[in-house]
Amino acid sequence: MKLKNEIEYVFRILNYLSLQDKDRIVTSTEIAENENIPHLFSIRVLKKMEKKGLLKIFKGANGGYKLNKDPKEITLRDAVETIEDEIIIKDRGCVAGQTSCSVIFKALEGVENNFLNNLDKVNFKELTCPHVDLKIDDEIK
Repeated sequence: MKLKNEIEYVFRILNYLSLQDKDRIVTSTEIAENENIPHLFSIRVLKKMEKKGLLKIFKGANGGYKLNKDPKEITLRDAVETIEDEIIIKDRGCVAGQTSCSVIFKALEGVENNFLNNLDKVNFKELTCPHVDLKIDDEIK
């Protein structure tokens, strides 16, 4: 699985904004330049992030963007769901008569749940603190 560039851009934008003073308004140009994101892409992604409630947009000559939430309230899952409305590994439809199907999809459901739980555990406050040991589960439940 490879994450879309847009998701990576959301990660980078959230990380950059998490490092800023909470009241600082940052321009899209500054974000794009500092995070090496094509400017038009950054604007498109920033709009999606605002729509999901992660950012506030300020218009006008001194306009720009800032986080709408504390970085500790924004998880990796929030970031991914900015671009992907639903995170699923595989639809759980089975063809009649396939005996192995339910076993396979039960295993995939465990993998998916573990993946989602780990995305929920990591927030952008932790990601901007270099001394934090992230708690990630590798066990399938």
